[in-house]
Amino acid sequence: MKFLIEWDMKPKYRKEAAKAIEKFQQPKEMKTVLAAHNCVASNRGIAVAEVDDVKVIQKTMSPLLDYVNFTVTPIIPLFPD
Repeated sequence: MKFLIEWDMKPKYRKEAAKAIEKFQQPKEMKTVLAAHNCVASNRGIAVAEVDDVKVIQKTMSPLLDYVNFTVTPIIPLFPD
């Protein structure tokens, strides 16, 4: 299933968040459909990922939770193949 991952870096922890993101490694179980994009002039960003189990996203993002707020939403294509 595909998921929209939205994040908002906590301003107080911007430096720590940047360091944590540098160490980020995408697990094999997660297929990136749309690579991470940051919003211009903000601390927000998005990505679309495909996984069989949403727990993979939870496990992957958990090291960043002290510095970044996440919203994960299941999505479906507007125009299926």
